[in-house]
Amino acid sequence: MMKRKPSNRSTNNKKERSRAAHPRPLIRCVIFDLDDTLYDCLGQRVRPAHLHAAEAMVAAGLKATVEKVYHARLRAFHVDPMLRHIDAEVIRQFGAENPEAVSKAAHDAYFACPVGKLTLFRGTAPLLHFLRKSGVRIFITTFGDVETQHAKVKALGLDREAAIEKIYYADRAKRMTKESAFRQIQSETGIPPNQILVVGDRPMSEIRAAKTVGMHTVRLRRGEFASQKPADELERADFEIANISEVRKLPYRFSSGD
Repeated sequence: MMKRKPSNRSTNNKKERSRAAHPRPLIRCVIFDLDDTLYDCLGQRVRPAHLHAAEAMVAAGLKATVEKVYHARLRAFHVDPMLRHIDAEVIRQFGAENPEAVSKAAHDAYFACPVGKLTLFRGTAPLLHFLRKSGVRIFITTFGDVETQHAKVKALGLDREAAIEKIYYADRAKRMTKESAFRQIQSETGIPPNQILVVGDRPMSEIRAAKTVGMHTVRLRRGEFASQKPADELERADFEIANISEVRKLPYRFSSGD
């Protein structure tokens, strides 16, 4: 006996029921990280910052030339991009009478490296304008030396971008962290965490903070921390993308919700 093929109507009904059971989450607010998320920090900032740190280490008493220290920092960076690893490895390699002072000098210099000309990723502005047109509220959170981060924002023109509602500066002294900024944005907007999307590049920073407070997460896997692996599920983003323009193609419903 031949089996009857399901009608197109039956197939379509099944698809509709499947979509209803797994609807695209509504996103009314998007929070972006800055470095290596909205612009190429690795290509435009990281190497100059390591040179600046190398100069500071030598000035603080590291027993090597600036050129040797700079190349040692880059080698250490390719093993582990965390500054605490880089500084410790370079100090171990060359030696210093006061390792703590050298490490502090390097750390401070890295974050305070002068800001020159910066450019956004090609897809950044179109994405911001698409979200704004959809009624989505847009925020930026960034971490580092606050004065330097302000200079980056200005160099990128983001302080003049009408689509961005507000920029939050998480600082090295932890007066404000990424997590506290996310909680503040959620509280001030009144938007539930499950309607907020966080886009960033660092598993142990904005991805962990966002998932801790119940927000959706997207990791832009490129730049300085592209090789960093999630330590646990809290650091594993919901989606990984290679280009910022891919955000709008993800299975979310970007809308004000009105």
